[in-house]
Amino acid sequence: MGGAKAKSGAVRFQWLDSVKGIAVLWIALYHCLLSYGSAKLPWPITIGSFGDYLRPEAHASTLEKLGHVAAGIFAALIQRGPQAVGVFILFSGFGLTYSLVKRGQSPPPWTTWYKKRLTRLFPVYWVAHLIFLVSPLAYIQNHVDYRFLLSFLGDRVYPIEKMFFYFVPAWWFMGLLIELYIFYPLLYMLMERMGWLKYLALCILLSTASRFILNDVLKANGYYEMGGFFVCRLWEFAAGMALGKLMAQGPELTLKRLLSWKALAAGMLLYTVGVYFYRPNFLYFFSDGLTTMGLSVLIIHIAHFFDSIPGVGKALAKTGVYSYSIYLLHQPYLMYVGRTIRSAGMGFFLLVACAVTLLVVLGSISMEYLVNRGVDSLGL
Repeated sequence: MGGAKAKSGAVRFQWLDSVKGIAVLWIALYHCLLSYGSAKLPWPITIGSFGDYLRPEAHASTLEKLGHVAAGIFAALIQRGPQAVGVFILFSGFGLTYSLVKRGQSPPPWTTWYKKRLTRLFPVYWVAHLIFLVSPLAYIQNHVDYRFLLSFLGDRVYPIEKMFFYFVPAWWFMGLLIELYIFYPLLYMLMERMGWLKYLALCILLSTASRFILNDVLKANGYYEMGGFFVCRLWEFAAGMALGKLMAQGPELTLKRLLSWKALAAGMLLYTVGVYFYRPNFLYFFSDGLTTMGLSVLIIHIAHFFDSIPGVGKALAKTGVYSYSIYLLHQPYLMYVGRTIRSAGMGFFLLVACAVTLLVVLGSISMEYLVNRGVDSLGL
């Protein structure tokens, strides 16, 4: 890794695809663990609760205790899977902005831009709905009713309490994406006028203010803050837009700075502070933005490490290229598996979870590839 790779006239960064690959695998394993162990593991496993997790193994052999400790640490890491959603928000802003700034000219007509985005967003989303209508061995949390049609049309927001987690809860992210896409031209033009630094500062202010107003003033449903109202997640998206602009203007220098030890230290600090701020007080409104920015830097470094391992980097990058369909399809299957093997030990769980995740990845790649080919053949 270290630079951009040209492919079919388009520029791709392997490290970026690897970042998305790591993020989507993390989320998939989290949903499997959630279904398997939310009632049998401390949630979350922290330094304070780790002793409670180890106590049942007090009379085990040294080797068994070491295995239990390793499994507990791995479970504690998987439990942080929801934080990877913020990484997707950030790199959604990155990808959209990088492709526009890289042109070195005015953006294309926005109607053309919208058409291109929607033809990549909706067909795969529609097929995912149809798959789960007939799919066995999938854990679907709601009955099919009028909300299925609303979800099919892209409504994951209104009415928020009925739609946000309907059918496949992970699909709430689709509603957020649609909102961000709708307002993206305005956001892009605003960043171009203000400059990326002032624009990012404004978005941080808007995100924290909207969270405070919704949570403390209006006492609104928490789903709005999670992503039902896009301004609450604008901090992460705008950070990605700023990074996309910097990367398009100076890819080598920007990537060099991202991979420096100073950036790694800053990422660790931001992530630690963001996690610490996740408390029931005013600091909470800064938590997601700080956590996402720090975690994104850390995962970039992890992706860079894996890219240096023959085969591993390419596999992660391939997973990242098709992360959208993997995100859409993974949850019902992995939660079904997690519920099915609840009586098994952690070692067996990890083995099965990884195997099923691999199958879901392969199936999702095939589905998205075929759907996109079909859309392309129609000239859409």
